[in-house]
Amino acid sequence: MATASDIEVSHLPTTLGGLLDSAARARPDAVAVRCEDDVLTYGELREKVRATARRFRSHGLTEHATTGLLLENTPDCVVALLAAAHLGLHLVPLEPGTPGSQLTVFQDQLGPLPVVGHAARLTALNGFKDQDPLDRTLVPVEDPDDTPSREPDRDEPPATTAPDAPFLHQYTSGSTGEPKAAVHTQRNLANGGDIYARAYGITEDDRILAAVPLLHSFGMVAGLVTALRAGAQLVLLRRFSPARLLRALDQHACTVLVAAPMVYDLTTRAAAAGSSPPRPPDTLRLCLSSGAALPPAVAQRARERLGLDIQQVYGCTEAGVIAARRPEDGTGTDLGVGRPMPGVRVRVVDERGHEVPRGEEGALLVRTPAMFTHYLGHPEATRRAFRDGWYETGDVARLGPEGHLHLVGRKDSFINVGGKKVNPLEVEQVLLAHPSVAEAVVWGETTDSTGERVRATVVAGAPLSATELTSYCRARLLPHQVPAEVHFVASLPKSSMGKVRRAAVSGGNP
Repeated sequence: MATASDIEVSHLPTTLGGLLDSAARARPDAVAVRCEDDVLTYGELREKVRATARRFRSHGLTEHATTGLLLENTPDCVVALLAAAHLGLHLVPLEPGTPGSQLTVFQDQLGPLPVVGHAARLTALNGFKDQDPLDRTLVPVEDPDDTPSREPDRDEPPATTAPDAPFLHQYTSGSTGEPKAAVHTQRNLANGGDIYARAYGITEDDRILAAVPLLHSFGMVAGLVTALRAGAQLVLLRRFSPARLLRALDQHACTVLVAAPMVYDLTTRAAAAGSSPPRPPDTLRLCLSSGAALPPAVAQRARERLGLDIQQVYGCTEAGVIAARRPEDGTGTDLGVGRPMPGVRVRVVDERGHEVPRGEEGALLVRTPAMFTHYLGHPEATRRAFRDGWYETGDVARLGPEGHLHLVGRKDSFINVGGKKVNPLEVEQVLLAHPSVAEAVVWGETTDSTGERVRATVVAGAPLSATELTSYCRARLLPHQVPAEVHFVASLPKSSMGKVRRAAVSGGNP
């Protein structure tokens, strides 16, 4: 288990409620959250959070109760999340369209699981309008009374906002195994927002457009928590479309865009196809991207369309943000995924745990102020995740001469072909360099013997045969790296962040 006690962070409130109170005291009339016509000032947001917390408590949602939130990018869901923090709940963020069958799986793991969400989502659960088959408590984020905020009752118990108590139970993607809930405290989240604010100079004058789900750590921390930390305005898209994103950038003079590579890809393609696309506001100063690797072609189109270099962010559910590119880094070729963020420490080590010289590859270990505490109900997995207080990311990496971090691949994704190791990312880069290949995933298939063979699943943007693509690879790769089989598909399965679900591509192979 890791702590942040030996990592320097700036002095700031250590709970989400503390961040909100600080911003509301300083600028109660400043806009906190905006989504189309729905606008909440910081003063209004604080009062709505307190009123919603009282309403949640009346439904039996009290301190340490594990509660699911069908988390959408709406002001009501922001209020619900902050109300859960105010009450000291154990919050499980869930995809808005999570079916009742999946909730049953979560309930088997977590015990009784009340669910909070928009009324329409709750009504749709399992197709039952009034009663959940498991007699699950369903609480709408909307206030049915829609009455003005009132003062708390005299006998109302005080809110529990312990900064180091378990708060967020955030499930990992499970791309390399069974999904597990990484447990974060409110201090973890507050520290994460502070890292972004310090690294990119985000202040109360910024307007942050979160074009990624708040459900995931990038949207939640880089978007919501960073806005709270800085007292900035958070702009949300109820539903993403390229037109809505470009319109919101312009109408609200956004200064920071938080988006995934898929969002940049779709938006820049749509803008290029328009006869006279609107120019983004001159106020846009920072574009952040995370959730998946940013293809060079997408980065180039975004630079031409938005007039800015996209700053890539590298992190994970367990550790939060680890490294990122920053505007002052320029556009050199040796930037990798950027330099470690403020307060973050990294080590690249060999199999014995000894640090390797710069430029050499090794296992990446990190310590961050936003580190998770443990995997819920998985003590052995928690033990394996840490080495002397350092989190083992599972990534193979190297450090460049200027301290920039370069990711080489996932240690557990390397393919063993006759005793020779194949890095699937290297093969994917060759495939993606073919002008007719739009997307590619490379993975290892176990053979009848004890070895593996290289397989590739490809989305072609133009007519292309497996024979042609294999010949292309033979001219550029070593024999054991060439895919033994190429399978063409119309699209790759992806998460809501646009990250390819590799386990789904390989049929369960890690």
